[in-house]
Amino acid sequence: MPEQVINVAENKLSILYYIDRLDIPLTNTQVTQFFLENNIMNYFDLQQLLSQLVSSDHLSCLETGHKSFYSITKKGGETLRFFRSHIPQWLRHTIDIYAQQNRSRFKRENQITAEYKRISSKEYQVICKVMENDIVLIDLRLSVTDRKQARIICNNWDTKAPEIYKYIMQQLTV
Repeated sequence: MPEQVINVAENKLSILYYIDRLDIPLTNTQVTQFFLENNIMNYFDLQQLLSQLVSSDHLSCLETGHKSFYSITKKGGETLRFFRSHIPQWLRHTIDIYAQQNRSRFKRENQITAEYKRISSKEYQVICKVMENDIVLIDLRLSVTDRKQARIICNNWDTKAPEIYKYIMQQLTV
């Protein structure tokens, strides 16, 4: 078998293994960051392989606003079980360590989201959420007058969401 075909198969298995080991839906950025930082594959090959894995039903891709979340499917899990040994040991070890060190951070990043959309020339809607597992704990929607203000709110939500959620819950459950 040509080496290029082996590399493509190995790279696909590596992607499946990475997503499986983190065991949470991952954004495209969270997948891409690992493979680029560790010089495992280039950006364009990675994006093409992700697309192929979704098309072949080895990965599912959930589109939510401006983010895509990848999860391994049953078919992807079965494929990984059969061919896991084709992933080099050093790469499995690297992925295992990275998953252990970053799972909590990724989960936290994916549980707190903020995005905005333009409603009219004078109005933007900011949608801020805190989730736990698949349950939406808070869904806060704000109308603001300009894009700059919408961006500031989105950027601040990441760090202030837990504090805001706690405050609201304390005020409403007294």
